[in-house]
Amino acid sequence: MTEFMRTPINIPQELCGIICQDPVLENQDLHNLCAVSRNFRAEAERLLCTSVRLRDTHRIKVFCIAVARRPYLALRTKSLTLRLPPQLNLEADDLSRIVIALRLSVNLKELNVLQDFYHGPPGKHGDAVQWWILDGHQFRLKKFTNSYFQPQMLVGFLKSQPGITTLIMKCKDQAEICDAPLPLLSTLDCSAAVVQEFSMPSWHPRNIKRLQFHLEQSTDVEELSTFVALTQFNTSLKSLSIKRKNSRHGLDIAVLTACVASQLPDIKYLRIVDNSTRLETYHVPFLPFPIRLNKIETLILRPPTRACDNTDRDSRISTYIELRTPEGRRNAAGRIMETLPTLKRLVLVEKSVHEFTRDLDTNAITTQELTRLEEDDWMQVR
Repeated sequence: MTEFMRTPINIPQELCGIICQDPVLENQDLHNLCAVSRNFRAEAERLLCTSVRLRDTHRIKVFCIAVARRPYLALRTKSLTLRLPPQLNLEADDLSRIVIALRLSVNLKELNVLQDFYHGPPGKHGDAVQWWILDGHQFRLKKFTNSYFQPQMLVGFLKSQPGITTLIMKCKDQAEICDAPLPLLSTLDCSAAVVQEFSMPSWHPRNIKRLQFHLEQSTDVEELSTFVALTQFNTSLKSLSIKRKNSRHGLDIAVLTACVASQLPDIKYLRIVDNSTRLETYHVPFLPFPIRLNKIETLILRPPTRACDNTDRDSRISTYIELRTPEGRRNAAGRIMETLPTLKRLVLVEKSVHEFTRDLDTNAITTQELTRLEEDDWMQVR
């Protein structure tokens, strides 16, 4: 009996694969399974190397050394996220190792290079200048995210990646990347300044279908300029997400929604999340006038909240009195859906997330409270 218990059990690799793909397992669990058997190690390593997320210099160094010693691991990598410390915290050897790892990752499709604010002093997005670590590699990306490098230094890199369909540029000002053709770009997440930049006349046609832009400390004049720029995308855009914060002097959310409708009447998805506070309290109905959105299916709105005082301290109470009660939210939802006959889903975000869905055949409206708002659902619109 003792000898039987000491005999190792040879679990088939197919079964190891099923176990390793259990969604409850986290990366640390997969690392532990690598020590169980060769079959488990092969499957766990495959999953660990398919999508790699690294934070801090030590972990990045460990990964780079591992793929340099076993290049076949880099061949499995489809998605790589590097959260890099401030550029002064990186030594020449660290950068050389990253270059080697990227050179070996020839099958890479998604690359995210992000500023790591958890290690080192906080700073603004996109101030690093070592753009050359991305240059001259064989991979052909479909998705690229940058919050680490100065955007204008990436023009050459973006020109070498014509297959990019999704671009996320986290910068407050213009990126100065219009010289990059990006012929397949269809999903863009950027600042309002980049939207204005991309709308300028160019010899590179844009066919952006999904757009998210960010407004911070914006004024009504700056916001109107951005909405004028949206006219360049009115024939292609299907989904629009706007995130605004610290913009007490920006447009009222009802006016903002109407501006979008005037420029993009045929979009299917619209989300406006206003994380600002205001001193005003609005006694008028929420979205009191009809809005012309001919094909809208999903509308998500988060109005600003009431500031307690001039310090912008958030009371977490809606500026619209109508939206403070369940009955008021139901009345607002009914009124909005009546004026938008194609609308299937309305979400009003207050302290909680309130979802109203409508059956277009019976016109029946049901409501439920969601635990959270899906961050990237604007990207899924087709």
